[in-house]
Amino acid sequence: MLQKMRDNAQSWVAKVIVGVIVLIFALTGWESISRFTSDEAKAAEVNGTVISKVELEQAVALQRRQLIQQLRQMGNDNFDPSMIDDNLLRTSVLDSLVERAVLLQGAEEANIRISEQMIDQLILGTPDFQVDGQFDANRFDIVIRNMGLASRMAFRDLVRQELKIAQLRNAFEATAFATPTELTTLARLESQTRDFAVIEVKAEHEDITISEDEIQEYYAANQEQFMTTEKVVLETLTLSRNDFFDQIEVDEAAVQSLYEREVGNLAEQRRAAHILVEVGEDENDAQALERAREIHDRIEAGANFADLAEEFSGDTGTANRGGDLGFTVRGSFDPEFEDALFALEEGEVSDPVRTSFGYHLIKLTDLQAPDVPALDDMRESLEEELKAEVVERRFVEATQELANLAYEAPDLQGPAQALGVELETTDPVERSGGEGLTANPRVMMAAFEEDVLVDGLNSPLIELDADTVVVVRVKEHQRPTQLTVEEASAEITDLLQYRKATEKAEATAAQAVEQMRADEVQPQAVAESLGQSWQKHEAVSRSSSDLTPALLRNVFSMPRPDSDGMTYGHFRQPDGGRWIVQLGGVATPEEALSEANSPMFQRFIAGQTGEQDFSAVQQTLQADAEIELF
Repeated sequence: MLQKMRDNAQSWVAKVIVGVIVLIFALTGWESISRFTSDEAKAAEVNGTVISKVELEQAVALQRRQLIQQLRQMGNDNFDPSMIDDNLLRTSVLDSLVERAVLLQGAEEANIRISEQMIDQLILGTPDFQVDGQFDANRFDIVIRNMGLASRMAFRDLVRQELKIAQLRNAFEATAFATPTELTTLARLESQTRDFAVIEVKAEHEDITISEDEIQEYYAANQEQFMTTEKVVLETLTLSRNDFFDQIEVDEAAVQSLYEREVGNLAEQRRAAHILVEVGEDENDAQALERAREIHDRIEAGANFADLAEEFSGDTGTANRGGDLGFTVRGSFDPEFEDALFALEEGEVSDPVRTSFGYHLIKLTDLQAPDVPALDDMRESLEEELKAEVVERRFVEATQELANLAYEAPDLQGPAQALGVELETTDPVERSGGEGLTANPRVMMAAFEEDVLVDGLNSPLIELDADTVVVVRVKEHQRPTQLTVEEASAEITDLLQYRKATEKAEATAAQAVEQMRADEVQPQAVAESLGQSWQKHEAVSRSSSDLTPALLRNVFSMPRPDSDGMTYGHFRQPDGGRWIVQLGGVATPEEALSEANSPMFQRFIAGQTGEQDFSAVQQTLQADAEIELF
């Protein structure tokens, strides 16, 4: 767990960034920064600040989408959204809105200010607003429109508010500290180990028989649970950047011109070797030039260039390989060196050439002419490059036009005709999505928004990725219908079997624990009666990865046993069975004290204290606020 503490310990700056990013990119469709002060119906009022019912419903819809998405990311692909208790969700969301309003007012009272430059830097540095690593205003507008925000100023206000809350939090969390006693106590608890034994009471579902009367009775009392799955048939209008390439004709002269420019940039490569005579303390300019000329004369007389380079060159990095510099193109060396090199014929050696390093004798050892591809080989890439700029402009224009048309039109027929795009219809699909376009969570979230599903409006523009946008409309809404008792029978049977098996396992475990506590039966006899054997575990720490986390959590919640006794308990397993636990010993290693003195541990505990301090301030602000719920 200490390692987990270290991993989770973060600076206040990181918390600010995370808070802002989570809020910005999670709050799709929630323009909570606009506090409605008109005559709209109120959901709550906090010190005179109104939270409207419109705002509440937007936030509820957001929270519902996030919850569904999180469950599916956890592998619950078949989760039925109708199982979410909307009343409970609405209450929770309203509490969060009230809490946020209180914190914003607290930040204002603390005179916290956020500069425009800080907001600018955050926006310009946000990857979701960038194209090819650079901020793109058009993409920024598309993203904030998909978020449901009315304007760029609305987005900036949202960022400003979240930064204010983050700085208010940091004022307490960054200044907190932990006392030596707190550190020692927590370190001892963290390092504690426990000796215990476990047996399992399984929930035997298959052994339980459910009668027809029980099925009928449960069905009659819970009919609302047994409904067909809600489905929709969607009309979709998709724009893809790639589709625009086929609509653009490229002039042959432009292709030829670009080809010539591209092949003109292909440079020949020259392989050079050199001998450097340095100018310095040992030799002045005249002496170095004279020695370079003597070496040149020896080369002219037939001496091997590579041998002389190894013997005389001051460039130790190349001397041992005959002065070889490898292949090069223009722009790699000093101008004087390059002018001499590119004036040589293959195998020719230059006269002494002066650079900032000294005098060089340069030999052109190899020459590679550029490999010039044919026009037809490059045509596809050249045409795509010529089209790219036009495509980008047309795609952005078409995207904006689609967003406007979809907002104004009563259906998608008109926008499809205006843009020359085919309108497609999906098969009936559940909230959890289907195949193709309906496998995208953004599409399904938009399809089941109230204004699309109930009011029959076109959805806002949905950005699937940087190259694809879509608008959807519900063509047919297949509402849930009541299942018959026969259709629900199998589900009810499974549910009742699980419930009864769980209750039986709990009763068995409770009876066994009660008997062992009263010394009415020995632990070994309990295990034998259950057809089990005690599984012993010694010196187990809280952070052990060998045991189920739920079991560990319950074992470490048990009271310390007496010096000569045992402590017994029973706990629920994830599958409905029970663990019966016999706790024998509790130990605290002395080395735990060294952990208490580590800076990382001290910072983490101080951070936890800061969070508690901030929570207390938050509770005080809320207790002092005038809050009215409608």
